[in-house]
Amino acid sequence: MSQARRIYCRLQSVFDLVGLIASWYGVVELRLLLNPYMRLQFSREELYGLAPPLPAVVLLWVLTGLWLRTYRPKPSHYVGGAFVSLVEAVAVASTLTIVVTFFSRQLGADMSRSFVILFVPVALVTLIAARYIANIITAMFEKKWPSPERIAVLGHGPEARGLVERVRSAGDHDAIMTGVILPQGCSGEWDHAVPVLGTTRTLAEVINRAQLSRIIVVNGGATEQEVDECGVVSRRMGVVVSRSMGPALCETRMAITDLCGVRLLELTPIFFTRKNEIVKRCFDIAIAAAALVLLAPIFLVFFALVKLTSKGPLLYKAPRVGKGGRHFTFLKLRSMYCRQPARSALASHNEKAEHLFKIKKDPRVTPVGRFMRRYSIDELPQLINILFGDMSLVGPRPLPAEDLDPDGMSARFRLWSEQRSRVLPGLTGLWQIRGRSDLTFERMIELDVEYIRTWSLGLDLRILMETPLVVVTGRGAY
Repeated sequence: MSQARRIYCRLQSVFDLVGLIASWYGVVELRLLLNPYMRLQFSREELYGLAPPLPAVVLLWVLTGLWLRTYRPKPSHYVGGAFVSLVEAVAVASTLTIVVTFFSRQLGADMSRSFVILFVPVALVTLIAARYIANIITAMFEKKWPSPERIAVLGHGPEARGLVERVRSAGDHDAIMTGVILPQGCSGEWDHAVPVLGTTRTLAEVINRAQLSRIIVVNGGATEQEVDECGVVSRRMGVVVSRSMGPALCETRMAITDLCGVRLLELTPIFFTRKNEIVKRCFDIAIAAAALVLLAPIFLVFFALVKLTSKGPLLYKAPRVGKGGRHFTFLKLRSMYCRQPARSALASHNEKAEHLFKIKKDPRVTPVGRFMRRYSIDELPQLINILFGDMSLVGPRPLPAEDLDPDGMSARFRLWSEQRSRVLPGLTGLWQIRGRSDLTFERMIELDVEYIRTWSLGLDLRILMETPLVVVTGRGAY
């Protein structure tokens, strides 16, 4: 487990506690504001007396957190923590408040029922804010003092070599390949670029010496007894053990199931039903419409800045590839000068490969445009694309039509382009929360396929919850 993840869990516990206390006081103030609309009117002092005792709520929160081990560090691919975890925190806080209220009533205290009703939405808001603050501080710490995950591969042979090379060539700053751990009695020689750290017999010593945070066991790289023994040692020392697998099939979804006491890896075909599409579409319309209303002042401010700082239209319109490979008119706030060098003239400066064109210090971008791009403000007009049905809130990012073939596909990466064409392109997606423009093209392909293979409404909610954190930090945006 990375140091940054541990720091986040500790910060999360502190800020959750602060958020819980802020919720209690926030409900009191909200109830005061609602006095004119309520049958009973209370003063602030009266509400303090009628509300569930804050010390009791805080004590129960702490005890429940220790009992459920809520803040134990857990591995996560996501920058901002799961939305489900946040809902669970609000559910716990609300349940504790109800419990305290019930027992206080049993003891004769006259508690305010409206307090309990108002506590749920207020706690949701304050705990969301607490989680984001904890994430932002963790991201700042990680950026200044990076602590990448140290990985070792347990196994031998071609598959182990391939896995080592894959991790090393990924260019992921969050992971370091330290070497390999050989199974007991391995007679073959290891002639790869990374060193041999030791054997499974001396695993605890290897973990301490190499400061490992994760061990990846190659499929068939060790006996089941060795793997079980490694699991015992790793669990005791706080090291994550993962099992490698072959490349996932694009048309299947993977899940772990139990059948007759046997743990199975289940591969099921992926079907995007009409029901799934309707639910996702209704969700898109509701959120996009609300966001357009709430963000209207920001639109007006940046419309004015774009108009005053450079000549040209307010919106940039260009053909992009959507669902099924069809082209649609993509909207952005204009971030470039109108009189700019042709893209072909800057081809030698392209810092990406294949179907991506990115330049960190692009001379075509205006000063205001650079700021908008850093914080993704130029992307906000795509909410209109979502209402029109050309895009979704979450999905693979739409690529420029000129970067793909005329049919909207890619001759070189046919399977990838066909997979991503099955869903609407998104305003945000796995690209955005796992590195944005800092990712390689190959990694973006993997994330596209992963999103399509593992899609659920819960995944969309998690991505949406984590996108604001990535936007605020501005990492990987240019």
